[in-house]
Amino acid sequence: MNIDIQAARLKLDIAIATVTTAAQRPNPVVQLPLQKTLNPSTGQSPWSLGLALDFPIETAGKRDLRMLVANDNVAAAQLNISRVSWAVRSQLRLLLLSLWFSEERTKLLQKQVEIEERLELLIEHRSAVGYASTLEVSQQRHALVQARKNIAGNLQDVDSVKIKIASLVGVRTSAFGLTPFNVREFGNPRAIPPDEKTRLSVLQNRADVLSSLVDYESSQSALQLEVAKQYPDLHLGPGYTLDQGSRKIGLTFSGLELPLFNQNQGAIAEARGRRLEAESKVKKIVETAFLETDLATKAYDASIIAFNYAQTQYSFAGRRLAAAHASLFSGEDDQISVLSAEKSKVDSELNLLDAILQIQHAIGQIEDAMQHPLHEPIPQ
Repeated sequence: MNIDIQAARLKLDIAIATVTTAAQRPNPVVQLPLQKTLNPSTGQSPWSLGLALDFPIETAGKRDLRMLVANDNVAAAQLNISRVSWAVRSQLRLLLLSLWFSEERTKLLQKQVEIEERLELLIEHRSAVGYASTLEVSQQRHALVQARKNIAGNLQDVDSVKIKIASLVGVRTSAFGLTPFNVREFGNPRAIPPDEKTRLSVLQNRADVLSSLVDYESSQSALQLEVAKQYPDLHLGPGYTLDQGSRKIGLTFSGLELPLFNQNQGAIAEARGRRLEAESKVKKIVETAFLETDLATKAYDASIIAFNYAQTQYSFAGRRLAAAHASLFSGEDDQISVLSAEKSKVDSELNLLDAILQIQHAIGQIEDAMQHPLHEPIPQ
């Protein structure tokens, strides 16, 4: 399991324990007064022995208010798990997207290598019969070396991403092959909802927004608790005393604090300030979330424009390749022209792959802004 999620769950366990602490009632105190009379009357025991209990009684609903604060802390800890889990999910999505992109790019780069190898054979054959210069042969060999270098670097990227994924999900790299990852869906970008739905999702799903609201509720309960502390708690003390043969039963009110010099104004002012701070925090987080959503939406719109252009170029490259095959069949062109058209088509596929990657990055930003996955694919 991811270590950050484990840490968040431990915080939740601690918060749950604080609920038990907040619900506890103060324990009674036992008193055993023992006195000796220095000049007792004749025939009487000089000792006086007593037994008294002090029962603290909380007033003004302090215990209930403490429990409200503790329960708010539990809710905040639960939302913290959601926040951390989404952060891990976001990292995992980004890594899986990189894995998909690297694997798809490897396939296209392999096509490039095959085309460059075929071009090298044709140009070397032409050079042997005097129809191509040594410079053309050298240039083609350099192009083949570069294509092989590109695919080797891309394969290293695939291995690096797999290691990062294994580390993130908490498994050994050797076990990566045993974990199925469906990354083909990245080839079908999702459509984004309208702005009003996106903003509503931000308010309903973002853990930091919901957590800030819980913090505000907690600050309100904390303020009410400080206000309640203006009212002193009671201490009820029933007792029994054996005083030189006389048995006495008593009931006293002890430890009653008199609010003469302060009525807890300082703590109340601090709590009121924290409540105002929590209110300001809610507004700031919502504002930031809406800004992230707007920026992600703009990036998505720009990526769709680039994607449409890449699709147009890809369609044009396909028509050009079909025309080259037709010319070859009619004897108007040669195999090199066909291979050049195939190479252009692969280049357009690489550009289209880059465009899809940019769409997926923008979708990831929108999902992170809402903290909710998108499901509907883009209409074709």
